[in-house]
Amino acid sequence: MFSRALGKTSLYVPLRSFSGAGAHPQKLGDKTHLETAIVGQGQYLNAGNLMLGTFCKKHPKLPVALISDKTRLVVHEFSKDLYVHDSYKNESSTGKAIFAAPKKGFFYRIDSDVLKFDPKNNKLVMAEKTFTYDHLILAVEQLYDWGKVKNLEEAVKDYFNSHVMTTAQCNFSSNVVRASREFRYGNFIYAIPKIPHKNEGTSHIFAWFNALANDKYTASQWCNSKFIITTPDTCIHRNPTVNAQLLDLAQKKGIEVKFGLQLTEIRYNNIKEYHRISDAVFKDVKTGQEVVMDYGWLATYPECKAPEVISPFLENEAIPLNPETLQHTKFENVFSFGECTNLPTINNAIAQIAQAQVVAGNVGYMKTNMPLKYHYDGTSATPIFIDMHKLIMPGFKYGWEPVSTRMAQNVDGFLQGLKQSLSFKLFAKREKKIYEKKMQGKVYGPPNWTRPNKHSSSTKTSVEPAKAH
Repeated sequence: MFSRALGKTSLYVPLRSFSGAGAHPQKLGDKTHLETAIVGQGQYLNAGNLMLGTFCKKHPKLPVALISDKTRLVVHEFSKDLYVHDSYKNESSTGKAIFAAPKKGFFYRIDSDVLKFDPKNNKLVMAEKTFTYDHLILAVEQLYDWGKVKNLEEAVKDYFNSHVMTTAQCNFSSNVVRASREFRYGNFIYAIPKIPHKNEGTSHIFAWFNALANDKYTASQWCNSKFIITTPDTCIHRNPTVNAQLLDLAQKKGIEVKFGLQLTEIRYNNIKEYHRISDAVFKDVKTGQEVVMDYGWLATYPECKAPEVISPFLENEAIPLNPETLQHTKFENVFSFGECTNLPTINNAIAQIAQAQVVAGNVGYMKTNMPLKYHYDGTSATPIFIDMHKLIMPGFKYGWEPVSTRMAQNVDGFLQGLKQSLSFKLFAKREKKIYEKKMQGKVYGPPNWTRPNKHSSSTKTSVEPAKAH
């Protein structure tokens, strides 16, 4: 499945809505019944655009409607200002809305918020009208939950004083060098939130550490400082094999890993103050006690949540799906994929490409009253940057069964350094030519940032998280 996902692209290069290229949306008119409705919800709404392109390629003659929240489908999270990034509040200041029209397909565009879902009656309630549907695809992404960490949003906006950076800013990788230049005493803290979260599995931890450790200009500022990784869970990667390798590498480099600590508050000082060091406040998830650590630079992933409007479909804060067919366990005419589901894998951009193919195929089979023949086997992969130009990219299925990604998958071993360097170059090439085309823009990284078999082998759906060593 993974090798095919990295083959011929199933979608096309992103096109701006005024370009005129690609298929044109059909006129909706007074139509109030939708044969298939794709609802895009969440932080960036790339999943909706991905699903539309996948569905139209597989079923070019079947009518489908894309309902996009906040009147845009994809927003590039790129900022010219490396200090502050407010696209999650004001997209006009940084990002540009992009709609990637499929080359062919019979589709409608409905730029309106869904105010209420009524799955029992197959209804979508909007401000202008109410639609009914035959089949519904929830292309839902998680939302950043800024309220989970006190002062995090303020700290992100006031980077010059706080020295706090999140994935809601410019991509982590472009800030590795910048971090080494601006680090000033105190600890360097890399705070991972409770899994699952956006960008889960992708890591720049070790690239950052090496940039700081090898920078002769900041070497003297490491006196009595520590590089600390915190997580409220018992692992830093859900794949047990990958987790063991990363923990071993952290130990060799002298990086402290503190489990069971959840970031709750940031207390930062003004840069003009003599005492420049700030504090990160954590909660011990076992004892409930407060743990305070000083920092000179802090990187964190914001905690995430599913949009409240999809609550009729949720169970234990996630969309419950059949792990193979991706059909909702309660509403048989509803399908979903991606970040807000309960699928026991890492639901990142790579996984979503394969998941979208399964959803599109099975919706087509359901429309003809045939058995659902497309099966998802949990295929996913996570890029982990071992150094500035070295990368491993372990691939896996359900049960963390290894899958070849044609890239380096191990930290240590014969010629692994060379393999990691070649993998970095290959990833950079694929990132631009494959992932950007398939995802129609950005999901978890910069703007430059599978097709499965119909019959996959039986999958292992009982997955336990990795344990700390």
